[in-house]
Amino acid sequence: MKRFVAGFALVVLMSLTCGLSAQEKTSEYYPLKVGNKWTYKVTGSDITMKVAAFEKVGETMCAKIETIINDKAVAYEHIAVAEDGIYRHSLNGVKPDKPVRFLKLPVKKDDSWDIDAKIGSQTIKGKFVTKEEKVKVLNKEYDTVIADGKDFDINGKQSSIKYWFAKDVGIVKLQFSMDGQDTILELENYEAAK
Repeated sequence: MKRFVAGFALVVLMSLTCGLSAQEKTSEYYPLKVGNKWTYKVTGSDITMKVAAFEKVGETMCAKIETIINDKAVAYEHIAVAEDGIYRHSLNGVKPDKPVRFLKLPVKKDDSWDIDAKIGSQTIKGKFVTKEEKVKVLNKEYDTVIADGKDFDINGKQSSIKYWFAKDVGIVKLQFSMDGQDTILELENYEAAK
């Protein structure tokens, strides 16, 4: 189970990638402050995402977010907020050929953007569309903005990626599907840094 959860986290994180700022920035849709921590339920287990530090990656100052399973960091990614969106810049030090935006800013309902990137030998193509939805996650209701990628091609495999973002919390739900296998992360707890 641990191997599956870690593998899923790596696939999701590698499927998307960071941006274009020279300073530490944050967004109401993804609060990036050192110490912020999100705990998710996924297939009966818990994983934690934590902002560990800010680091410069190329010319961009990014939040280093660690994925923690059973109190051990198993992966990390670099995320940055730019004026036009939230981007992932690297996963475990591997950078895509260009930044991949996973939320377009400012948020507008029915907005869309294309993804066409390469990470190592993997190609990623698809389109995100922004929607709004009230969602219930583990008995808590959120007003969310959704980045919905229904028809992605990840290295020749039919995939879909859907993020639910709540203001002042970040990602409250994430659904990932590849070759008919679905995995859902649901926010169990968000802990803002003191």
